[in-house]
Amino acid sequence: MGIPAIMVSSVTYALRGQKILRSFGIKSEIERTARRANEKSCSYSIVVAQDKADEAEKILIKHGIRVIGRTERLGEK
Repeated sequence: MGIPAIMVSSVTYALRGQKILRSFGIKSEIERTARRANEKSCSYSIVVAQDKADEAEKILIKHGIRVIGRTERLGEK
């Protein structure tokens, strides 16, 4: 199983989201979302611990961060 990565539409949203999550005690990392062949735009992902993914996504949405989906980063954090 991979590590949850919450996709947002811009680096600005990613940075704001990371700051919001930090204020709730949730550690995160920002990375560029791997581009798939059928995707036209680039996005950024906020990577969080497996047990914090649902909570983090709800917090981001509640605070106005536009979440465009969720993916997984393979490997260990």
